[in-house]
Amino acid sequence: TDIDVDINAIPLDDSLTYELYSRGDTTGLFQFESDGMKKYLKILKPNRFEDLIAMNALYRPGPMDYIPSYVNRKHGREKIEYDISLMEVYLKDTYGITVYQEQVMLLSQLLAGFSKGMADSLRKAMGKKIVSMMDQLKVKFQEGCTQRGHDPEVVEKIWKDWESFAHYAFNKSHSTCYAYISYQTAYLKAHYPAEFMAAVLSRNLNAVSYTHL
Repeated sequence: TDIDVDINAIPLDDSLTYELYSRGDTTGLFQFESDGMKKYLKILKPNRFEDLIAMNALYRPGPMDYIPSYVNRKHGREKIEYDISLMEVYLKDTYGITVYQEQVMLLSQLLAGFSKGMADSLRKAMGKKIVSMMDQLKVKFQEGCTQRGHDPEVVEKIWKDWESFAHYAFNKSHSTCYAYISYQTAYLKAHYPAEFMAAVLSRNLNAVSYTHL
């Protein structure tokens, strides 16, 4: 077709691309083609790149439980609430829901006065599921929050949410890279569907051929 697409310069606000995600028409798209993901995309109706980053991070064991709230809060069917009002600064983009490891790190510094090193230890303990380290950091988190006048019951709830989230917590930088690759493939599928699907099918045929060899 003599069309040259600079895949690294495509707009991140392309309406056709978001319509494709919203229809769940994501077969062949990196990270977004499972049946479960398609179901959630249809009800989420993503219309901004931040939604794709969040969905990529949420569609994991643990954080997946928060997808219905994320969807309902985005569409105004559920009130956006913050356990402590200060948390809005880091949770506004995700409608009051903790989605990324970076948010936990920043919130631990904000609410409990964690140093950057302690916040990174928390990230490591969550990511590698190191229970003993999590238990030690919980005590420090509670102490720091108490010193800053936060309600102990609310602090306990926040920590329990984080423990649940820790089962498969993603960092935002990782999720952003995944979402960007997915968006690039979605853009091509939305604008050049025949060429895109021909490439996908050719790739699959090659993979089958190599397997038989």
